[in-house]
Amino acid sequence: MESKLPESSFQTVSFSSYLRSVYKSTLFERVGLIRAGVPCGYFYDTAQAMGVSLADLAESLGVPLSLVYSIKSKGSPSQKKSLSNQIIGIHLLIGQVQNLVEKCGDPVGFDAARWLGDWAFSSNDALGCQRPADYFDTVVGQAIVADLLAAIRYGSYQ
Repeated sequence: MESKLPESSFQTVSFSSYLRSVYKSTLFERVGLIRAGVPCGYFYDTAQAMGVSLADLAESLGVPLSLVYSIKSKGSPSQKKSLSNQIIGIHLLIGQVQNLVEKCGDPVGFDAARWLGDWAFSSNDALGCQRPADYFDTVVGQAIVADLLAAIRYGSYQ
């Protein structure tokens, strides 16, 4: 199956358009994105959009900051794939927040990435006072955060 988000589109799509496209993409398209490797600039863009430091984002993903810098300069395909897998998970969470607000709230002036950054890097009672960002380092952890966001949507948040 051919991806609607070919690697070459990274050069022509704005970061916010890219985020919307990732959230709306199929699983097959996401696999293609991960295999192609998300441009390292999007790691920086993600941190900036979320209003968190690059170091904090890297730490929450369980990725040494030095790895982010080395991938930018000379990273191996396997390193890039691993980092792409992690960062696309965050992009999906941002998309989930945006979708939640569009369906249940007022999206005018709402910044999903910034909201996720504020919320995820603060302690959360539903997670035993841990931060949602403390779960960003694994796919299962990101699913826990996604489930918590869904609970907020349906009013079953504790």
